[in-house]
Amino acid sequence: MKKINFLAILSSTYLLVSCVSSQDIEKNSRTAETITTLAPTTPFDSNTIDGVLATVADQVILLSDFQQAVFVATQGQSNIQANGYIIGGSFTPAQAHQVLDGLINQKVLQIKAIELGFDISEEELESRIQDFIKQRGLTEADLSIQLTQMGRSIDDYRVEFKNELLKQQVIGRIISPQVSVTDDEINHFYLQQTGSVKQVSTVKLRSLLIKIPENLSSNPNSFKPIQDVEKGIASGDDFIDLVKKYSMASDATDTEGLLPPRTLTELPSVLREKLTNLKVNEVVGPLYIGSSAFFFQYLGAQFSSGSDLEKNYGNWKSKLQEIKFSERLSEYLNTERSKLRANVRPFEIKR
Repeated sequence: MKKINFLAILSSTYLLVSCVSSQDIEKNSRTAETITTLAPTTPFDSNTIDGVLATVADQVILLSDFQQAVFVATQGQSNIQANGYIIGGSFTPAQAHQVLDGLINQKVLQIKAIELGFDISEEELESRIQDFIKQRGLTEADLSIQLTQMGRSIDDYRVEFKNELLKQQVIGRIISPQVSVTDDEINHFYLQQTGSVKQVSTVKLRSLLIKIPENLSSNPNSFKPIQDVEKGIASGDDFIDLVKKYSMASDATDTEGLLPPRTLTELPSVLREKLTNLKVNEVVGPLYIGSSAFFFQYLGAQFSSGSDLEKNYGNWKSKLQEIKFSERLSEYLNTERSKLRANVRPFEIKR
């Protein structure tokens, strides 16, 4: 049977799983409230063997946890000392910081899994581990040998694997429902990434028209309605409300400023030049055309039949979903880390 280095496989999940050697700080038995502790404020001594490196609420991450995670992430090529120096391999300080962030994030997700009441039965855990091993062409003997090389046991691995499954449950419950993309967002993403405006057939816009008095034609920016609209846009006011209030177009109330789809050649040159950088619902203006000032809200673009986007729509959708997923997960973790007072003791990582 083909041998696969299990260090490489385990590193993909280990960076965000909890460290099995981490110790939980005792909870207050009288109040049943979790004690939040802070990591020490002084660096490790040069001869330190182990100690608290970081804390998340009542959970701690030891120096040895971090060292083990670095060892796994580098497939045994690098390690890190108590003084912060990386030894061996080509692992960089930036990569080491990513590993430490992963350990902290896993603690956050571990705490959230407990709060949400998630659990994995022993039967399901065993089934998932066996599936994982078989999918990668491994045997239990392969797993045992490579865990031994890492100084880990099967029991250690079961705990790590269970924590990874719980992490996925938390993400599935909280993050995944927040990730959705519309056709307009996909079209815009493609346009932004490729700059292929030639493949755009039409553009959807909403407009706000302000007619400039003759006596202000030389200084239109001083016209109060234009200033009021600019202030409203800066304040985040709904553009439709601004159209209804300020637009001087005769049909503004009925159409809410919505224009028929426009081809690229019909767009003002200033707007056409900005097209690849505009976000859906972004407003551009004032643009002065003749004796009028226009504000345009970009609502999206339609692409020609047979365009590259149409042929590879699924791929572009997946790319955008991945980006949004990463953004939502990062936002969530940053918020929860702050709530749980995650902190790291002074520890400069260097080579």
